[in-house]
Amino acid sequence: MQGHLGRGYETSMNTYVRVAMCLVFHVAGCVAYTFLNDAVVDAYKAFNGGFTTRGVGIGIAHYTFIYIFFGVNVLAAVLPSLWAKLGLLALMVTWILFMMVPHNPLRALFYTVAQGGVTLLAILLTQVIELRWQNRLLTRRTLPAGPVQEGVA
Repeated sequence: MQGHLGRGYETSMNTYVRVAMCLVFHVAGCVAYTFLNDAVVDAYKAFNGGFTTRGVGIGIAHYTFIYIFFGVNVLAAVLPSLWAKLGLLALMVTWILFMMVPHNPLRALFYTVAQGGVTLLAILLTQVIELRWQNRLLTRRTLPAGPVQEGVA
C-alpha cells in the first residue's frame, strides 16, 4: 500500500525494499531453525538413544514439515498483508499439530513452537521495521522547512 502525502513524500516503504528486507529476515530465521533443529536432534539422541529406540520413526514427515516451513516463510516474506501472513502461519501450525499430535506429541510440540516461533518472530521484526520506517517518513514530512517568520505588520 503505497501512498503520497504530496510533493514526493512517500508514506510507505518501497515494495522491492520491503520484499528484500522480509526475505533477509525470513531466510535468516530458516537458517537459525536448521541449526536449532540439529542441536535438538543431537540432544534427543543423547538422552533417548536415537529416534527409533522407542519404536516410532518420523520418516519423511520431517522433510515434509521442513519444506512446508521454507515455503511458508517465502510466502510470508512476499505477502504484504499482516493478516495474510498470520493466517498462513496459523495454517502451518494447525497442519503440524493435526499430523503429529496423535503419534508424536513431543515432536509436534517442537515443530510447532520452533517453526511457528521463528516464522512469527520474522513477521513481527519486519512489521516493526516497516512501521518505524513509515513513522520516520511521516515525522520528517511534518517538520517545518525553515524557521517560522513573524508576520509583517
